[in-house]
Amino acid sequence: MKASRLGIAVALLACLVAGKGSAAAAPPAMVEAGRVVPDGFVLDADGSTLVHVASKTRFPAEVAGFARSKEAAFDLTGEYVAIGYDRPLPGNTANIIVRVALVHIRDMSARDHYDIMRSAAMAHFSSPTVVSEGPYVIASDPGLSAYQGIFAGIRGGEPWHFSLTTINYGYWAGRITAAYPQKYAAEAKRDLADFVAALRQKPVPPQ
Repeated sequence: MKASRLGIAVALLACLVAGKGSAAAAPPAMVEAGRVVPDGFVLDADGSTLVHVASKTRFPAEVAGFARSKEAAFDLTGEYVAIGYDRPLPGNTANIIVRVALVHIRDMSARDHYDIMRSAAMAHFSSPTVVSEGPYVIASDPGLSAYQGIFAGIRGGEPWHFSLTTINYGYWAGRITAAYPQKYAAEAKRDLADFVAALRQKPVPPQ
């Protein structure tokens, strides 16, 4: 089960980073309050926040200036889901692209999760190089085990930066990817820090 779910995760990371992952690619969804809601989610009473049923994690329509742009369930049990957020950069010439995934992977450390996803993450750049990688401290919960890599490469003929962060919550494994043009790196890092701080939640095991 672990190997097959990781295989799905690797393939779907490629779709999400390329901007092709969407609710349309998900299993049949239910309709609630006039919205199509992917399997594994319910729509909150506020009419816009998606709640991942299995982990109780909430994904508002807007977080620190980032607008939710994609949501998909890739597992009928709700044990692999992904949410996308985007924030326009100056002049609306490009977006900071963020993808948040929750997946149940048994007995896997944040470092092992990172090592498995690293090559898929780097595959979306020409001539990718590692800017930094190593253990990562989650400011809101420094006791969590996390690992992060930041990469540089060329995308669409322009220099871009891309980050991959994996988090071990126990039952759940979290993954956050972010991409942005290199010339906006300083602004993007500030915005991403605000996003993570505003979204911070600790997924809980299914009851």
